[in-house]
Amino acid sequence: MAADRGRARSGDGKPRPDRSGPRGAGDRKGYQGKPKPERDRRDRGAPRDESPSTRESAHLSKAIVGELQATARPGKAEDLVKVFGQAAQAFLEEDYAEAIRLGEQSKQMALRSASVREVLGLAYYRTAQWSETVREISTFRRIAGSQEQNHVLADAYRALKKPDKALDLVDMVEKGKVDEQVFFEAQIVAAGALADMGELDRAIARLEGLDLRPPVARDHHLRTWYVLADLLERRGRYTQAKELFEAVAGADPEVTDAPERAARL
Repeated sequence: MAADRGRARSGDGKPRPDRSGPRGAGDRKGYQGKPKPERDRRDRGAPRDESPSTRESAHLSKAIVGELQATARPGKAEDLVKVFGQAAQAFLEEDYAEAIRLGEQSKQMALRSASVREVLGLAYYRTAQWSETVREISTFRRIAGSQEQNHVLADAYRALKKPDKALDLVDMVEKGKVDEQVFFEAQIVAAGALADMGELDRAIARLEGLDLRPPVARDHHLRTWYVLADLLERRGRYTQAKELFEAVAGADPEVTDAPERAARL
């Protein structure tokens, strides 16, 4: 259902308080992209309703409905599609407690569903329940054989004070095998893990090695600029940090503290 992209925590290791990080995890401002729930859906197409069960969850793609039906316990396929559809909708509406409640119900009906374990893990991530995030996203990875959520799993390990494990996970994310946004988010988490280990220069180099001058800056570019600016400021490279904070402020002035941070430098 969802690739939780753009949720990596800021360079100082503190989660961001809004949609871009786990809810309730802190009050420090960091870069957060404008809310775009639809971007979290792996398959954005809403298929035509073909059965009562899919009418209950019209936002699920045909592929996801098929995966749910294939992994459901005997006699539970229709109930699973309905309950999981409600869980996915709760997630998109940012009602993460409800998404967890319904996701756990879905899991009991389909322990081997990658879609269920992914959404459940992301809901736990948004509520800063790190051990549960690790459990569910690790299971998703084993079932799906996917790198799409490595950055989320790695960020949970960072929160559990295991930056070395976080770094191992994001190092597995290969450019060209995932969406550009996922690759950038993995590098943001990698930089954060390196900073956690006291390796500021390596953290900065990790982000400076990315293409930071795209023709059109997207949310993941702005997040990278913000985190890099934060790291540069911590390293004492104030002029470069100011330039990046100003670039973020110029592109998206209302949803970050970049204008204030630039003004202080």
